[in-house]
Amino acid sequence: MFTLHDQLRRDTLPVCRMKLCLVQLMNDAQYPWLVLIPAVENITEIHELNEKQRKLLINEIAQTQRVLQHCFEPHKLNVGALGNMVPQLHVHVVARFREDPAWPGPIWGKLPARPYEDTALRSAIARLQNAFITRV
Repeated sequence: MFTLHDQLRRDTLPVCRMKLCLVQLMNDAQYPWLVLIPAVENITEIHELNEKQRKLLINEIAQTQRVLQHCFEPHKLNVGALGNMVPQLHVHVVARFREDPAWPGPIWGKLPARPYEDTALRSAIARLQNAFITRV
């Protein structure tokens, strides 16, 4: 039985489910920021996934990048699997812009999260869901 880590549950909102991963939107309106969480219990590192799961993860990261590129047209896409604060394996896929508040540095620790306003949140999730459904 897979359980989403409490911190990820607090910080993110559901977008969709792929074959391997839950796709969650980080509740920080400063960056279009998705988090992929492989729905595999007790995994903390990519190498702990079996070969089929690792291939799926890479494909799902690439699909997520295509979705963010299509929806937001960023200057750069950042991908990272840190896990220093939340041990459950999760991969951040962040659309970055030269105008964003952390550019060109990393987003972590730069500014406190700025939660989405309700209308913007609903709009962002609907846009992302549509892009995942149409498999841009």
